Amino acid sequence: MMQGLQGGSVFSVKNESDTIVAAIQSSGISQYYECTLLCCDNPVCTCGTVHINFSPRDHDDQSHPISSYQVDMDVVGRKLAYKDETKVSKENLAFAKLLLSSLDDADFQFLWRRYFAYKNEKTKQASVDSIEAVFDFQEVEETGLMYVYRDVLPYGDPLFVRFNGEDCLIFDQYCLKPGCSCTDATLTFVSNDEDSDKAAKELFAVAVNYRKKQWAAVEEMAVPVYVGAVRSALEDQIPDIYKRLLKRHIQLKGIYAHCKKRHFKQQLQLPKVGRNEPCPCGSGKKYKKCCM
Repeated sequence: MMQGLQGGSVFSVKNESDTIVAAIQSSGISQYYECTLLCCDNPVCTCGTVHINFSPRDHDDQSHPISSYQVDMDVVGRKLAYKDETKVSKENLAFAKLLLSSLDDADFQFLWRRYFAYKNEKTKQASVDSIEAVFDFQEVEETGLMYVYRDVLPYGDPLFVRFNGEDCLIFDQYCLKPGCSCTDATLTFVSNDEDSDKAAKELFAVAVNYRKKQWAAVEEMAVPVYVGAVRSALEDQIPDIYKRLLKRHIQLKGIYAHCKKRHFKQQLQLPKVGRNEPCPCGSGKKYKKCCM
């Protein structure tokens, strides 16, 4: 491996410049490429596609030039992401398949982290009126359906905590009903062992009033939990937990309000629909029981 590099078997990062370098082996010979990674700017798009440009590095033999390549990689499905491979040159496609066969778990984790970091930054930059999220407006309005923060913003900042010797990912959900002044959040704790092959499991949940700093167990959870210990763990490991919950709740309510306004504006532009006809939003419900 080249000096000054750290990382997986294919992708590495040069320490002093943060340059991404790929080492591709063919016929026992390693060729090094300098790489740039591009992703779509939509903060809620979950396509998982990374466009990787490969430029030859440290190649001085001008009589045998090495081509540059572009590879579209699905870092979630761990496969190539070309929409139509017939439109990709044979040379480029052969390189892409060679790359795919060379990647190991560490390489895919490297690509995923870069992809997530890019989308996370786009999420932070996005204004609430630029997010096109999907909501069940009727359920929110009539039953107070709560939404999980990362179901709306899949690349938003995750909440992690270590509790009882286990790494946990926290899914925080909120009421989005307009006019509701509640300051409640439900926090569901899920196992988050990246090194384990076992599927992540839901551990327990607690309810928090982040304004009053009141905590309670969620009654329907089968696993008993000592709420005081959970509270101490979060307050110690995430000192600004209450401010974060407030900020995330306000952000989701803003996104919901904007999406609702845009949704009903679109409905007004549709042809007139009878009360008992199927709702044009595609929900399968009658218009009078849905968007009317």
